[in-house]
Amino acid sequence: MDGSVRTVAAVILDLLAKKGVTKAFGIPGVHNLGFWNALSKDRPEIISVRHEQSCVYAADGLARATGKLAVAITTTGPGAANTLGAFGEAATSGSQILLISSESPIKNRSKEGTRGILHEMNDQSAIFTPLAKRVSIGGKELVLAKSTTTAIDAISTVVDFLEFLAQAPTGAGYIGIPSDILNQDFTEQVPAPSKNCVDFINQEKNLKIDQELIKKALEGVNKIGIWAGGGAQGISEEITKLSEHLNAPIFTSFAGRGVGGASKNYLTIPIHEVEAEQVLSQCEALLVFGSQLDGMNTKNWGINFPQKIIIFDANPSITLRNIKADLVVRTADLAKATQYLNTLPSREHWIDVSQISIAARQRIANSEKGRDGMALVAAIEKSWPIENYIVCDMAISGYWTGVYLQTKRVRQIAYPVGWGTLGFALPASLGPAANGISTLVVCGDGGIAFGLGELATVAQEKLPVTILLHDDGGYGMLRFDQKVMSHPERGVNLFNPNWQLLAESFQIDFIKSNLENLAEVLQKRAASKTPGIVLIEDEIYPPKSTSPRWNEN
Repeated sequence: MDGSVRTVAAVILDLLAKKGVTKAFGIPGVHNLGFWNALSKDRPEIISVRHEQSCVYAADGLARATGKLAVAITTTGPGAANTLGAFGEAATSGSQILLISSESPIKNRSKEGTRGILHEMNDQSAIFTPLAKRVSIGGKELVLAKSTTTAIDAISTVVDFLEFLAQAPTGAGYIGIPSDILNQDFTEQVPAPSKNCVDFINQEKNLKIDQELIKKALEGVNKIGIWAGGGAQGISEEITKLSEHLNAPIFTSFAGRGVGGASKNYLTIPIHEVEAEQVLSQCEALLVFGSQLDGMNTKNWGINFPQKIIIFDANPSITLRNIKADLVVRTADLAKATQYLNTLPSREHWIDVSQISIAARQRIANSEKGRDGMALVAAIEKSWPIENYIVCDMAISGYWTGVYLQTKRVRQIAYPVGWGTLGFALPASLGPAANGISTLVVCGDGGIAFGLGELATVAQEKLPVTILLHDDGGYGMLRFDQKVMSHPERGVNLFNPNWQLLAESFQIDFIKSNLENLAEVLQKRAASKTPGIVLIEDEIYPPKSTSPRWNEN
């Protein structure tokens, strides 16, 4: 980039544009207006949302839908703090997002501490430090959460973080920039990535895969299973090919839904169902790609893992806290690992995963507890095109959809099990929808209330968002929890608005439906590029993928 006069904010927007960012999400404030003042046709558009938390959720939704960097912009102090829940969800789920916030002006600060400047916060980056992505460079750890103090520091940090965040495993980063620095003119050359950054990239590229150790670990093993997590979304085709070569059933984490979905060996039921557990128990070895094997995906590690486990991951440290592995292959190039595995002798076909999945789904759909949930899933499968997108909330309808939908491709669905944040779905839909992707929001009456203001964003931007709203009069999952534990119903029943009047007030289409005609209604909505709400009020029993039902027979 040349040395023409641009503000620091303008330089940062240009850097984002160079990385392919066309839209960011944020709320203007007195300290961050520099970004809005620098907007131009060659720089990313900033979509204005109605709450700071939503701007990070929107970025998270876009990052999950595309696998690419997404950006949120907020203002000092309470603006930044408001994003923390959404930042935690993105960070824990490994979404590639960058949050850029203004901080109190340098010129008005005191070395002794706060002075009472508007929105002032000492060490603003510290609230993001426990959650932000960490990288290890030559044995030293760098946390991608930083408050900058000069123009060159701000721009250099942006340059480095854009590179760091793109490296596997992906995650979230925070950069704070004083408001007076943000508005400064910058005439210097934009710096190249730092030595630390270059060293890290080279370090990851130079990781070697010990093929002999892998070969030795799998000698004499015939029944092999594959477990694919969110970190394996970029190698879906490779996983499919490997599965066919080894005749290996594919288990996926919630974040990995769709990985290897084209294979006949892909299980369309979660591990919590008895049929999936039985298949896993028959495996002699399990190849784990890009998964932390966390508690939510393993019934708090209560499933019976195979005796031999081999982990392939860019950073397997968390996975190793959860399970003992026979071999750990640390690599950012999971595709290369699958290529080598495909050179090993093929394995004989030993189990018909497709028929097991079909039989299990029929069993669940015919059961009293699973009938309505699977009817919901079937309606979505029948009506919502696979090229469109789905975002689920931590609600009963979201649990069913996020886990039981027969995903045909990676990045078809987003399910917030990183932190399990309620209120995720509606604001997360803003990201993909703002980029032209028709998006279905599957949520409950409790979750949507967290971000009702974003209906205004949906309406103002005329976004192709269909909200499938399941109203069961409150926090239905928590009501179920209380019932299971023989506790009184307290705090779980909610007063809700007239949803039709609410939709009409935002000039959003409204349709009341039920499980019987839902497929037809959603099919019509899928053909529309306008905002809409589809209301269902059917009682739906929670799925077995929720912890109160883990140990049911």
